[in-house]
Amino acid sequence: MGLFHIFQKQEKQSFPLTTIKVGDWVTQYSAGYWKVISIYPKFADEDYNYNGKSWKRGDRIGDWVVLKKGFTPKMKPSNACDLADAQWCKPVSEEILQSIQAMFNEDAKLRQKFEKAPNMPKPSVASVWLALSDEQAESFSQLILRFPEKFTLEQFWIRCADYRKYIADPSEATHILYLYSYLWEISDNFDPLHFGPELKKLDFSHHT
Repeated sequence: MGLFHIFQKQEKQSFPLTTIKVGDWVTQYSAGYWKVISIYPKFADEDYNYNGKSWKRGDRIGDWVVLKKGFTPKMKPSNACDLADAQWCKPVSEEILQSIQAMFNEDAKLRQKFEKAPNMPKPSVASVWLALSDEQAESFSQLILRFPEKFTLEQFWIRCADYRKYIADPSEATHILYLYSYLWEISDNFDPLHFGPELKKLDFSHHT
C-alpha cells in the first residue's frame, strides 16, 4: 500500500487545480493585496463526509497558496506572509494591478522592502502537555535534539514511547511540548510532517 500511496501522491502533484499562478496578485480572507509566492497541492489527511461533500484520505482536494502581503485595501504598504486555501484567493482587478505596478515603479525602496520581506508564513503549532520531573525533562530534551529534520507524529511517539505516559491534563502539567509543521508538507502516507520539537517548562510565577 505504501508504493500505491507514493504513486498516487506523485500523480496528483503533477498539476495545480487552481487557475491562480505564482506571481499573481490576489485578495483573500485576510484584508489587503497579496502576491502569490508558491503553490502546493492540498491532500486530505482523513476521510470526510458532511453537508454534501466527501473525500477519502489521500484525495487531492485543492491547493495551498503561500501569499506575501504588499498593501492594505487602501493601498498603504504593508508586509506579512500567510498561507491560504486557493479557493479563497481571487485575482485583483486590472485597476488595482496597475496601481501596484505604478507604486513599485515609482518607489525603488518600497519594491526592495517588499522583495526582502519573508517568503514563509509562520508554521502551525501542535502542543502536548506533560508532567515531568526536572530530570525527566532534561533527558527528554536531549532525546528530541537528536530527531531527524522531518517526522510524523507516529514516528515521534515511537521514538519517545517512554515519555508518552507523562502526557497530562493542562492543570497538572509541568512542561509543554511544541511540534511545528507546514500544512503542505506531508509524508507518502499523507500524514503531516513535523519539525523542530521544543520542550518548555511552564512558568507558574504569575500564580503566586
